[in-house]
Amino acid sequence: MSNKEQPVDQLFKELDENIQQSQYKKALRVFLLINKADVEAFQCKVICLMFNSSFQEALDCLKNAASPSTQSEPMLFEKAYCLYSLAKYNEALELIDKLKQQKTLRVQELEAQIYYKLEKYQKTIAIYEALLKEPGYQSDSGEFLTNLCAAYIDAGKIQECQDLINKNKSLMSKTYEFAFNAACLALYKKDIKTAETQLKLAKKVCVETLKKDGFSEEEIQEEASSVIVQIGYCQQLSGNMEEALESYQSIIDLSIGDSASLIALNNSVAIRSATSGTEKEDYQTSLDQIKSIITEQTENKLTTAQKCTVNFNHISLMLHLKKVGQCEEMVRSLKAKYKDSTQFTAELNEDLDLIVATLLTKDKKWREAEEILKSLESSVQSKPGIVATMVALYEKSGDMEKAVSCLDTLITSLENKKSKTEKEEDSYISLLKLNGNFNMKHLKYKEAASCYEKILKINANDLFALPSFIVATAHFDPTIAQKYEGKLPPLKFNDKIDVDAIDKLGLSFDKNEKAAATTSTTNVTAAKKSNEKAKAPVVPVQPKKPKRLPKNYNPDVKPDPERWLPKWQRSSNRGKRGPKGKKQDTLSRGPQGVVSQQQASQLAASSTSAPKFEQPAQQAAANKPRNINKKKKGKK
Repeated sequence: MSNKEQPVDQLFKELDENIQQSQYKKALRVFLLINKADVEAFQCKVICLMFNSSFQEALDCLKNAASPSTQSEPMLFEKAYCLYSLAKYNEALELIDKLKQQKTLRVQELEAQIYYKLEKYQKTIAIYEALLKEPGYQSDSGEFLTNLCAAYIDAGKIQECQDLINKNKSLMSKTYEFAFNAACLALYKKDIKTAETQLKLAKKVCVETLKKDGFSEEEIQEEASSVIVQIGYCQQLSGNMEEALESYQSIIDLSIGDSASLIALNNSVAIRSATSGTEKEDYQTSLDQIKSIITEQTENKLTTAQKCTVNFNHISLMLHLKKVGQCEEMVRSLKAKYKDSTQFTAELNEDLDLIVATLLTKDKKWREAEEILKSLESSVQSKPGIVATMVALYEKSGDMEKAVSCLDTLITSLENKKSKTEKEEDSYISLLKLNGNFNMKHLKYKEAASCYEKILKINANDLFALPSFIVATAHFDPTIAQKYEGKLPPLKFNDKIDVDAIDKLGLSFDKNEKAAATTSTTNVTAAKKSNEKAKAPVVPVQPKKPKRLPKNYNPDVKPDPERWLPKWQRSSNRGKRGPKGKKQDTLSRGPQGVVSQQQASQLAASSTSAPKFEQPAQQAAANKPRNINKKKKGKK
């Protein structure tokens, strides 16, 4: 018996050494030599599999235990943790309910994490705040504070999160996850500079900590992927698109497949589709990349808000590719899928409504597009862009009264406000300009002048309202136009004007340019926006061909006015001469049937002397000579 027990003791000793050295794979090999019915060995095996991130294998091991009553049932917590790690959150919660009688701290922590993954942030916060009141609980641990901070941010409890960070500022230089969450809070507040500073600190702490623990460069890069992607997002918000793309691409090239790499791919596609040209191939490539983000394997790695954003980009790309039917179908399925989700934000819902309205206008369904825009919230409806679209739709459907009342109602509501915010002031001016342009378009010059005059009372130097006011008043009261004409800024010209350059550029006013000049203001605005995104390449002006002059050209001598006529038609032509130098009576050149000048004069004289009469056919036959058909006899 002692001989049999000795090898088992040695195996357990070897097993303990491997576990202490984190050599879990070696430890798993030792389990093959131990009896499967041994309870302690079984439990050690499950723990080793979990430390080795082999959660599915650990779960199978628990399900296929030799003696469930003694081996798997006491390990319900480990089973719940495996289900949680495999994203089977509802199954994990069922096991947690069975363990609630134990009321251990680790069970409550796991329950909080499951609720966080299910995006039930209020329940997560309630559990964490209850743990803070537990005596002896390590509430100052970095992991607990990091998780609580993340729950506060996602639940929108900004003040509570800020208070938590202020109390534990020293933790940011020790735990990179806490510094990362502090940066996320700064981004939520739109403080990009502070966020970028804290993210750089988080990256530094992450690299230094992992290097001390003996991690390789690749492992460090993978662990810091979320921090690098967030730095790229800060660069993107700051307008540094090239730097942002470099940050995103560095994570995409790692091919990790985690949430950070999926977000990096989405953001890089969004940047490229916005900054590149409008080539169909570019949009198709971006669409293929977006499709690869949300699959069955990757869906659980993204939150609902992230999935909504990816799907919205998917819809936008299909809209660019004019896949109207697929676009409409995806919008409907997206709204039906996430209508009850708290993460399906009102802003995203409004964006989808605007896409639907755009699709309806493409199909010339003006009334239906109007109804969708009317269903938007009042704060969205009052935006100048939405108002301009509504006015355009009313014009298309021929309802001019609604177009006028739509503008007047919003302008009046803003006028009646005693104190306006800066944003409301800008909206008020934009609506006045829109109303002025609308009245000018429909030849209502007095109403247009009234709108521009209100703008000039706010800003007398508005370079859009001032010239527009002068043009409008010139149609009904030129004296007012002349009065304001002096307020226009003087045109400044350079001393050196290159006339040749102006001549080369030219000012051609052909039909196409006149038609382009009379296009609507909406098309001009769209052209300006497209020019801001991507400037078209400048086409080089081809130089004019030099004029070809005759070889013996003399600028001082006046050219012959008959130089374009043939020589025989010129006045200097003497015609052909006979043998005695007399001018021959030749036929005039020209079309067939023209006679000589002498014959022509005779005919003209005879025609004026007596009228012509038609002779009958018999008389014409009688006058024919008798021998007309006889042949002449020749000499023999």
